[in-house]
Amino acid sequence: MGNMKQTLRILNLEDAKDDTELIRVTLGREGIRCDLVRVETREDFISAIERGGFDLILADYSLPSFDGLSALNIAKRKCPGVPFIFFSGAIGEDFAIETIKKGATDYVLKDGLSRLPAAINRALLEVEEHTKLRRAEKEVEQYRKHLEEMVRDRTSELKKVNEQLQLELVTRKKLEEQMRTASITDELTGLLNRRGFLIFAEKQRSIANRNKKNFSLLFLDLDEMKRINDEFGHREGDQALMDISTILKKTFRVSDIIARIGGDEFAVLITEPPSPTIEKTVAEHIQDNLRVHNERTEKGYRLSISMGIVHYDSAQPCQIEALLDRADTLMYEHKRQRGLERETIPSETGGKKEERACERYETDSVLPIEIRVTGNAVIKNISARGIALRTSQRLTKNTTYRITIRTAIGEEFSCQAIVVWSSLIGKVSEKDDSGAYYAAGLRFIEHDPSLIRSLEKLSGLGSNSYNK
Repeated sequence: MGNMKQTLRILNLEDAKDDTELIRVTLGREGIRCDLVRVETREDFISAIERGGFDLILADYSLPSFDGLSALNIAKRKCPGVPFIFFSGAIGEDFAIETIKKGATDYVLKDGLSRLPAAINRALLEVEEHTKLRRAEKEVEQYRKHLEEMVRDRTSELKKVNEQLQLELVTRKKLEEQMRTASITDELTGLLNRRGFLIFAEKQRSIANRNKKNFSLLFLDLDEMKRINDEFGHREGDQALMDISTILKKTFRVSDIIARIGGDEFAVLITEPPSPTIEKTVAEHIQDNLRVHNERTEKGYRLSISMGIVHYDSAQPCQIEALLDRADTLMYEHKRQRGLERETIPSETGGKKEERACERYETDSVLPIEIRVTGNAVIKNISARGIALRTSQRLTKNTTYRITIRTAIGEEFSCQAIVVWSSLIGKVSEKDDSGAYYAAGLRFIEHDPSLIRSLEKLSGLGSNSYNK
């Protein structure tokens, strides 16, 4: 009874009020709280079923204007998932067996009332097991469709890999058997759990090795999960995890493998071979979807993710767990960058960090800048090729602006620049949209030789410049 609802809603087809009350008392003695709805006629029975919401049907076999077998046939058509138990007076064994054959869950004689609680528990347990079985069958079907999609994508290779395909079918049968006995789904988010992720990822690794192809693995961690739980409660923390799962499903394709592998940790196996710009592309897509979510919600906190990405090389194979460990390490590198502009994801690609094409300067003090149409902004840093700003209004991506910078001693220079990226950083107050502030990166279109000299003046003779 540990999984039973607090109060059972029971539809009781019964013409004797005293019998209904006796049922209520008997169940109450066994700790079963119930809401009994008694009906006597066919019309009332059908009306109650159509309203729905019942966990169980208890029916007498014979009533003045109706009968239990007719009620059973109606229930099988209109609510086939609701257990149906006959609770009646003396009936023969042959009739009892016949009712079971026709779809009744059980039967209990009225003079054997003490059997009723056990019969109800058994019926509800059967419903729960059937529900789990249907869910497992659905997961198996989804997995089957996933495999068939991969097979269709490799149609041109079918003749050459017939033996391997037969091996895949045998492996699929084994995996389907495993999935019938073990859950692979995270209950909160509906994503794969760690076990499910490892099963699917290992299958993808085998395919990559056989076809000499590569894939990418992304490790993600929800930032400030503890603060969300502490300040807003664990229910809101669960909601934040569900929101992240929704954002990931919007970001990635159906063929990619998405999972919640720990408390606030997620993983994505990107099945396509990695492109040279995958880190930046994935970061942009995730950040765009996070921005849309954060702008549409008013919860007192903003969702943010730290990420790390690694690439599987079929020429140098390794285990999925090893990939997860390496991506986890890179994710913590990304987490340490919080508060900065995180335009890409830490990666092992190439073994080197990207070098800057030109030197970048920071200003000694808050330096105002005027942007035509948008208004005033503050410079965060600047180089000979571009500028990073903090603004009170969002700048439109791929739009050209005329900007003018004035120094404290009255000097100024201006040029045109195009917006490369723009994002919402935060709000002065979560309840006041007018307090929102943004960050943006612009690339200079005009390359005046005097620009470098002007930058050196702005940066305090370059003393705070970054290295290339």
